[in-house]
Amino acid sequence: MRRIAGPIGAFIALLLAVSPALGASWSAPLAITSSHDAFTSYARSLASGAGVVHLVDSRVTGSLDYRRSIDGGLHWSNSVSLAKPSNRYPIILGDPAIGAYGPLVVVAYRAHDATTAYLIVRVSHDAGLSWTNPKTIAIVVTNRRIGEQSVAVSAAGIFVAWTNRVTGSIIVQRSTDQGATFHKAQRVGVTSSTFAPGDPTYTDGLIGLAATGANVDLAWTPSGNGQADSLVLSRSTDGGVSYLAPVPFLAKPSYGFPALSASGKFLAGEVEGLDGAVIGLSSNDAGLTTVSHRLAGGASVSTLLNGSVVVDSAGMIVLTYSRTGTGWSVPSSVLVRRSSDGGSTWAPFETVFASALQVQEIDAVLVGGGTLLVWSSCSPDGTTCDMYESRGP
Repeated sequence: MRRIAGPIGAFIALLLAVSPALGASWSAPLAITSSHDAFTSYARSLASGAGVVHLVDSRVTGSLDYRRSIDGGLHWSNSVSLAKPSNRYPIILGDPAIGAYGPLVVVAYRAHDATTAYLIVRVSHDAGLSWTNPKTIAIVVTNRRIGEQSVAVSAAGIFVAWTNRVTGSIIVQRSTDQGATFHKAQRVGVTSSTFAPGDPTYTDGLIGLAATGANVDLAWTPSGNGQADSLVLSRSTDGGVSYLAPVPFLAKPSYGFPALSASGKFLAGEVEGLDGAVIGLSSNDAGLTTVSHRLAGGASVSTLLNGSVVVDSAGMIVLTYSRTGTGWSVPSSVLVRRSSDGGSTWAPFETVFASALQVQEIDAVLVGGGTLLVWSSCSPDGTTCDMYESRGP
């Protein structure tokens, strides 16, 4: 195992304009990459299982890279390419999703050619040391592509959710043999929402997915024109064999695409409101009842962007977001809100790092009694990005 970055001090000073204004209990940001083209996916790049942390990211070449850490992010393995453009899959979309349970790790990603879209998974049975060949689990003949995918893994199996952009169907595909085969696709719901106003090409439920034990939680946007009118939640309590009718999850507009995490009886979510607010969602009865919390509000001098959320079986929730001053060249802050009781009460925000350039995405995972954050920080024009990490309580 080795640290990926080169001369870290000089590189961070150049890219991040390092500030000493750190949260006292968070480690100073450390570069994971120095390639200038490493991009994390929204709330889907980081997972942990069996004491190993797994990280997947994309590059401007279209390749998807994977790294693992056996010491909570202190050191990372060399990168392994899990996908790259080919004659069969000329375009690989740069937003893979990763999930893990014990030594089982699953990466799901999308690819397409001129007429057909593909949903593909790769599976590791040994905590990321080796990977099965790519398996295409869905094919849609359309130039509308397959909608954003999410993946979750639990004792009940592997779950991959996505939107058929032609029919608006919200689909879940399930494997109960560690990815060797997948059951017939299940249509759990429907959406008419499009994230590009007036353009049905971008019909997408912008799915959030989580699984723990026999419980599977699936959230999506049922309607909207350039925004999410609301969010709904459908639950399975029998390991994905059947799903309950969707119920309201958030009864107000948002940008959709909820981050979702579940453990034991606790479910936690996060979404960004249209007014720039960061909204937390929580349940302490496995999603039977849920509540929302406005945890941070927008302001005229800054922009708030939601990041990710993670919860453990004791009800500890860590919710991440960033604050950027007006103009992308203004440094951003990486922030955390925390609840120790499943979302009933929330501690004040913590500043993980106060001077990162253009934070694109933040992901979080709980490891070894603490929290590991990974985010992308980019140049002011957004063309060059690298990944950074910080560890805290």
